[in-house]
This record gives sequence, structure tokens and C-alpha cells, in this order.
Amino acid sequence: MVNGSEYPKGELRITVETEQCKTPIVVPPTTTPNYSKDTTTLIIPGLWMREINPDLPDDYFKPPASTRADNIYVSKGVLLDIGGTAYLERPPSGEVIKTPLPDVDPRCFRENCRNMRIEARVYKILGNHPRVPKLLSWDPETCCIRMEYVTHGSLKDYMDKNEEKLSPELRLRWAKQAAEGLALLHLHDILHCDISPRNFLLDENLDLKISDFGGVSISGAEPTATAGTRFRWPVMDWDIPPTAEDDVFSLGSLIYFIMTGVYPYKDIPSDEVEKLYMNWEFPDVSDIVCGDIIYRCWYRKITAGEVFNALEQVSRQHVAEVISGL
Repeated sequence: MVNGSEYPKGELRITVETEQCKTPIVVPPTTTPNYSKDTTTLIIPGLWMREINPDLPDDYFKPPASTRADNIYVSKGVLLDIGGTAYLERPPSGEVIKTPLPDVDPRCFRENCRNMRIEARVYKILGNHPRVPKLLSWDPETCCIRMEYVTHGSLKDYMDKNEEKLSPELRLRWAKQAAEGLALLHLHDILHCDISPRNFLLDENLDLKISDFGGVSISGAEPTATAGTRFRWPVMDWDIPPTAEDDVFSLGSLIYFIMTGVYPYKDIPSDEVEKLYMNWEFPDVSDIVCGDIIYRCWYRKITAGEVFNALEQVSRQHVAEVISGL
């Protein structure tokens, strides 16, 4: 999240782990504010820290006179992550607040705010749905989103830590829920454009929710995000608008990751992976229970809704086989 080399010599840093956030931590009063990834923004504690520790001195909430920062950012809670567009923080009240990243270049800041407006619009279009984090509020003046805290974080992080414990039934459930979430977006003429394990979250029941809508395409509008190489159909012409089939291709790679715990062609350089995809050469899925569905995603011959229905059938067959083997 934050590189230690970005701190001025002699200053201490606040370290915040993304896993620790069931309740916000109390940062020791002797610890000085920390620099964010871009090194031009100084993050200082907000009033939420005063609520947790009323004995903190006033100077703790002020930037040091020697700061080299171009921006001063007053935090809203425990820092969960610094994304490409926003800070994600958790205040003592327990929700998550997404705030557009400040930037010395006003064009970049406007772009961050634009992405936040798009994300808020998507949440309002989708409404309350079990496959989507719940939107609690949207502030159009500050472009801040307040949303529910999803307990277990990203699918990528959870699987990296718990790969050996995951049952086939749970993996199939996640694959179905991923397809359900993407089908919901497509139903509303929204293309995600950046399907990957880091953009799906797991709640307290280990149910999957699709997230991170700042770079989407709504009703054919130009997106600001694109999937990584292993989750993207090779792009011949970047001027061609993305399609639902592109999202479904990404869904195939996501399901492959869910079922195997690794990215497609994980040991091959990205440029070589792109060449393989262009030649319609994909990883072997013959030993995966839903391998045929993954192939159909990669060959772009199926919709997200059809993926969900096919996985539903595979799940029923799997349960029947387990029961018959008892």
C-alpha cells in the first residue's frame, strides 16, 4: 500500500493493514502522519481519531511545518487501501468511505471525480442486490461514496490466504455468484471492463459481490478501465468499443482462477499470453468440473446469464454425485 522509501528521512510512518479493519485501530500519539503512494499528498488524522483518542495533542492533527507535500488530506478513518481513483477508509461508525484522490494536476483530480460519479451512478442504477455492495450515501459536492464494509475483502486476497481450505462447492458457488453479478450489470447495459479477482468482494457469509465501477461503460460510453492481459481478449484496435463478450471472456479467466487458485498461464510473460489468446490457445481445463463453461467464455460463445444457468446445472449435478457417493 505505502512504500517506505516515500517517507522523509527521520519521520515515522503509520502502518495500516487491510485485514485488521473489523474495528479501527488507535494510532499511537507519537506516530507522525504518513505520505500516500504519490508522495505529494500528506495524510493527517481527522476528527474521527480525536473521538477514539481524545488525549491526542492538537499538533497531531496539523501538518508539520517541514512538510514537502503539495496536498494535505484529512483522513476520514482507518486507511484500507489506496486505489487508482480513490482512498478507501473505514471510520469508527464501521462503513467504508471512498474519496477521490487529490492531485496537483487539476485534470487528474477531475478524472478521479468523474470516475466516482460514474461509480455512484452505477450503484443507483443497480439498486440493492445481494451481488453488489450496498450504497449508503453519495455526496455530489465532495464526490465521496459511503458504502457497506464487506468483511472479508477481495476475492484475490482471500483465496491467496485460504486456497487449501476451499471446497469444490464453495468454488462453484463463487463462480455462479460472479456470473450473476456480471449478468446484472449487462441487464442494465453496463460493461464492467475490468473483471478480475481484486474487483470481487466477500461478505461475512463468504458470498461474492462485484465491485469497483469507476471505469465502466454505461450504454456504450467510453470506459476508463481495461482488464489485465490474462483477463482480456487481445485488443487489435483500441478505438473499437468494448462489448459484453469482452466481459464474458474475462469472466472465463475469473472462473478459472476461482477453480484453480492461479491466473491463466501464470508462469508465462504477459506478451506471450496475448499471443496465445490471439491464436485461440487457452489453458487446459479438462480436469475442471466446469471447464466446458470456461472454454465457452473464452470463445465468447455464451452470455453471463447463460454462464450462471450452466453453472447452476453443474452445481446440482455435483451435489447429486456427492450424495450418491455417501
